[in-house]
Amino acid sequence: MSKHQKALSSPKTYPVKRKGRPWVTKPSPGPHPKEECLPLGIIIRDVLGYVEDIKEVKKVLEEGKCDVDGKTARDHRFPVGLFDSLRIGKEYFRVLPSKKGFKLVETTKKDAKKKIFRVENKRILKGGKVQLNLSSGKNIISEELSNLETGSSVILSLPDLELEETIELKKGQEIMIIKGKNRGKIAVFDKRKVLKGSNKNRVIVSREGKDIDLPEDFIFPVDKKKIKLVEDGS
Repeated sequence: MSKHQKALSSPKTYPVKRKGRPWVTKPSPGPHPKEECLPLGIIIRDVLGYVEDIKEVKKVLEEGKCDVDGKTARDHRFPVGLFDSLRIGKEYFRVLPSKKGFKLVETTKKDAKKKIFRVENKRILKGGKVQLNLSSGKNIISEELSNLETGSSVILSLPDLELEETIELKKGQEIMIIKGKNRGKIAVFDKRKVLKGSNKNRVIVSREGKDIDLPEDFIFPVDKKKIKLVEDGS
């Protein structure tokens, strides 16, 4: 399977000049779907502009100058996605949603040692413990979180994934919209609309005095006091 793809057919979230390069790096399999990530090499070269070509990207990675979610990354194709924590040299960044796809927001070393995850589903294990299956392909096992509803969020330390905070999806809770025309905007959760059959549940959130009806998977409960987040202004 090719490790490259034509620039013209690359996902719209890729911040590359489609007429400037015939090929772009293709992300390797990992914690984020192809349409919801950026290869690490594109971030270092095209987003941050630290180097001019992939050869230089590989040198940066070989020298151990880059971490993703607290672990050293050496593959220039590694998929980096929403809310990931990124270190390059002595600089730290958080990957956030924006109208155009993604943006990198500079953050602190302390903030980069944690990450927010959404609870996608859960299952009860023997002994009463519950396994929470999270965004980014992670999961944790806990006795304390059996009542935490799907759609809520947890803040975990990196890279050991120890629980720091929970953010329940309830009326009045801040959320970040991660898909659609309001991608990257912060709103307030009002209620969930449970639909019958195979139809996906929807939610009502409010922003600037207006109600917005969205698919439930378009939102992500957040807490700006616990983790640095910046609303998209584009």
